[in-house]
Amino acid sequence: MKPGTGTKRAANRTILIATTLAAMAFAVGFGAAASLTISAGNTENGAGVSHTTNAIGYLSEAIVGVGIQPAALPTTVSTTMGTPTVLPAAGTTYSLNTPTAGDVIHFWRFTEATSAPVSTEVEMQFTVTTSTTTVVTAYVETQATAPGTAQTFTFSYDLGAATTTITLNSVLEISQQCPSVGTCP
Repeated sequence: MKPGTGTKRAANRTILIATTLAAMAFAVGFGAAASLTISAGNTENGAGVSHTTNAIGYLSEAIVGVGIQPAALPTTVSTTMGTPTVLPAAGTTYSLNTPTAGDVIHFWRFTEATSAPVSTEVEMQFTVTTSTTTVVTAYVETQATAPGTAQTFTFSYDLGAATTTITLNSVLEISQQCPSVGTCP
């Protein structure tokens, strides 16, 4: 055996093994990528006019997201003008439609500031678009005494069972302060 021949043979074997492993990794990655399906939705067209607005300073949107409905089901918020759900002194969660434990929900979380005017009705309109569009108009009333600390309130919309396919296209929330209880526009 010539000197250095064993080293060259070992180096060639290492390159062959490394090339084979790289080819196998590429094939596995390509196979995994081929199993994913991404499809384009329908073409969308937008139109309209943007109007500037002023946010309700004492009831600001803190976060919006998707989650799972907890086992302790929230109370359904009032959808009747003039009989609003009075916000409690401590933050809580309200449902915009019939809640079911374990379902997928979309939620909006608001912070009520200590500067909130007392006994003021607020109309909140929530629009959820899945395969259909649903609009829920909810009515809440601030406390009779201003809260001592900022409070967090969550409003959730039950999208359906987590075991089904749910397509959430868009959500929208618009709030307006009413001049007095029962006189929302």
